[in-house]
Amino acid sequence: MPRITPLASLAVTLAATGLLIGACSSTSPDTSRGESGGSGASSPRGGSGGSTRGGTSSTGGSSNATGSGGSSNATGSGGSSNATSSGGSSNATGSGGTATGGSANSANSGGTGAYPTNACEGLPIDNGGQGGGEQACTGVASEAEPVAIDLFIMMDRSISMGQLVPGTNVTRWEALEQAVQDFATSTRGDDIRAGLGFFGLTGGSDDAIDCIQSRYSEPVVPIDTLDQSGSAIVAAMNDMAPGGLTPTGPALAGALDYAAGWAKDHPGRATAVVLVSDGYPTQCEPRAVSDLATLAEQAHLNAPYVRTYVIGLGGDFNLDAIALSGGTHAAFKVDEGDISGSFSTALHNVANTKLDCEYALPPAPTGNQKLDLTRVQVIYSTANDASSEEIPSISGISACGNSPNGGWYYDNPSDPTSIMVCPCTCSRFDAGRVEVRVGCRPAVGPR
Repeated sequence: MPRITPLASLAVTLAATGLLIGACSSTSPDTSRGESGGSGASSPRGGSGGSTRGGTSSTGGSSNATGSGGSSNATGSGGSSNATSSGGSSNATGSGGTATGGSANSANSGGTGAYPTNACEGLPIDNGGQGGGEQACTGVASEAEPVAIDLFIMMDRSISMGQLVPGTNVTRWEALEQAVQDFATSTRGDDIRAGLGFFGLTGGSDDAIDCIQSRYSEPVVPIDTLDQSGSAIVAAMNDMAPGGLTPTGPALAGALDYAAGWAKDHPGRATAVVLVSDGYPTQCEPRAVSDLATLAEQAHLNAPYVRTYVIGLGGDFNLDAIALSGGTHAAFKVDEGDISGSFSTALHNVANTKLDCEYALPPAPTGNQKLDLTRVQVIYSTANDASSEEIPSISGISACGNSPNGGWYYDNPSDPTSIMVCPCTCSRFDAGRVEVRVGCRPAVGPR
């Protein structure tokens, strides 16, 4: 039960976490089912479909995959970079400055995609008592606690995962096995939950099985505390071997379905899919990055609000758009020279750092009262209390693109359990204190 404190003492110290996980690939963007095989160990690992470590290579096309609105890394009207949105994008310089409502680094068209992520300042504190403000508030506050996160890892096991890590005799898959084992065993006892799935399913190219979305919503290891699921996750990685193509579309859709069901049954915690891949989709529809970004976006925008992280191995490709649209803003890239270490670090960062963009809803000031949802205020103070600002209350994430001062909103307006903030507000919370005040009428932003 959070502690009830005098108003002035409420504070949550935030640190920059670097959770954003980059996407990359070892294969060329491909629309013809090609997949680069590994040139490594050749001993069979017992994978289905006769897959072996290393395997054989198959030829693949080299044309760039394109989504509607053009190809990734293309300049759209408005001067955006790494985006195909015709409406301009945030994090990109266009005519008149940064766009607020276009798609940031996204392959979507028509202005969809993630919302602006450049840090935005809140509103000046209103000390006159009109519409909120410190002096107008006579309520109390409970300590706000960032929400813990539950992870469902969807792991690419395509044949290219059998490639040797440059300068070593270890394959990518073997390096990932070591990293997963480290993650699953070193974090036991913490409040961490995780589950695991793989794509493709057959280790070959059987569309009748590999392309069925519902099959990926059945986890190999269901989400559970790592005390319970850790050993099963390690065993599942050891039992699997690289093989087949990359049916990312149905795998991501199925993983999001499973995660949404989990999130609905476990309110008060956040849920995220962690998509791990080393290349563009080479099997099944959808294949366009723009379509995958739309899947992630819809899961992020609609209750029960599932985020998508992306961990990429290999080259530098625009799978960033999936993470961006999935609410994780940008990307990390796994260091090809230290796959085990950097992948393990990425998983630990995602799992151990509670989301500083989502907070548990504080209780009513007394146990026999019902919290007045119209009288909750969010205040951010910069490092060393140099200045304070109010984050406006908005109607939902859809209003983030129209709010130059960012905003906060409830995860479920009718029955909320969490306070969530816009991406640009989250970026603003670099280091400082966040106060959630109960009994204070908030400044109101876009409805």
